[in-house]
Amino acid sequence: MKIPDLSEVTGKNDGSRKPKNVDLGKYRKKKRSVRSIIRLIILLAVLAALVFVWFNADTIFEPLRGIASRVETKTTTDVGFPIELPGSSEYSIMKFGDAFSLLTDTYLYAYSTDGAQLYALKHNYANPMQAVSDKRVLLYDKAAYTFAAYSRSSLIYQKQLDDKIVYASVGEDGLAAIVTESERYSDVLYIYDDGGNWKYTKKFADENVMQVCSIGNGEHIIVSTLSAKHGDMLTNFYCFSIKATEGFEWKYSLRGNSLPCGMYADKSVVTAVCDNAVIVLDTATGELAGTYDFTGELRHFYMNGERTIVHYNDISANRNVVLSLNSKAEANGVCNVSAAASCVFCDKSGVYVLDGARLKVFDNELINENDIQVSDDDYSSFVKIGRSAFLLGYETLNSVAVEDAPEPQTGIVTPAPEPDSGKKG
Repeated sequence: MKIPDLSEVTGKNDGSRKPKNVDLGKYRKKKRSVRSIIRLIILLAVLAALVFVWFNADTIFEPLRGIASRVETKTTTDVGFPIELPGSSEYSIMKFGDAFSLLTDTYLYAYSTDGAQLYALKHNYANPMQAVSDKRVLLYDKAAYTFAAYSRSSLIYQKQLDDKIVYASVGEDGLAAIVTESERYSDVLYIYDDGGNWKYTKKFADENVMQVCSIGNGEHIIVSTLSAKHGDMLTNFYCFSIKATEGFEWKYSLRGNSLPCGMYADKSVVTAVCDNAVIVLDTATGELAGTYDFTGELRHFYMNGERTIVHYNDISANRNVVLSLNSKAEANGVCNVSAAASCVFCDKSGVYVLDGARLKVFDNELINENDIQVSDDDYSSFVKIGRSAFLLGYETLNSVAVEDAPEPQTGIVTPAPEPDSGKKG
């Protein structure tokens, strides 16, 4: 049997084909280069993903936190307003991100803005108090030993201390401040991170801690204290780093018998409302940025980084005053309200004053005003979330739609009258 020649089958002559020369070294080098580029692209993609997760860790992992300690208990499945309140000697309502918390002598409630109960936690605290950030409710038993942090759905951590708790706060960066009494010291300050891990302790030998605020960077805290010197009351403000074991970043002291009643701090300003003055400090340096004195009985106040609203009773003039100050404690508006006024609030939409059965809405200069009739119930306080105000009464908790401050009127506008006391340099 004859085996055909390949050239006969294909019709091609092998002898006419020229062998192709391949540079194996160049080919391998090119292949290695392609693999290196692919590895580099994958590495950059992984790094980009890690950076994204790092900067958005709170948002990504928040739904998973405390999942094993989820609070499932509720007292009602009803949705909507008004909410009938249980009998309690005291109530405390606070904004809790896009929800709000309601504390009574027996329960801590969390509600969404549509009136749905997220949970109802029976706490068994003798003297319950709450401190709130956008993501956390810090519940503590004042003059006792226990405190706990809750999210919108779960218990995050719970702790018990050896000394009695006299004050607590929680910042937007998750730092929780717990102040206790002590046999050897006036007060002892403890700082815990968002997971309940201890981070810092500061002991005060002869000063009483009044307020503690974190500035939002996870490291620095502002502390206000009271002490006595030469028979006078001395108000002190400190900036501490929780990464430093000794000393402080800066200290500002104020003589004048001013009692700190509330404090706000961020990366730019520190604002303190005292019983007779508003004080603004620079967060970085502790230098005085502004101060404003007033005379009367402090009724209520609200602070943010741009504005401070003070409600006080001017006994000498027999009037109830609402005062608007800018971020340098300069007065840019003042108005009179009725004796029924009880609660103030401000945001970019305007200044809100709960005045009896009306919710008054002012512009930032307190000149132009809109009134919202809320109801005939006796409401004592409220929180504003979005376009709604949630009002706490004696028997019910209600909701009312709110509007922005009125636009300035055209033509000549009479300026607001000046308060009795002016700015003090």
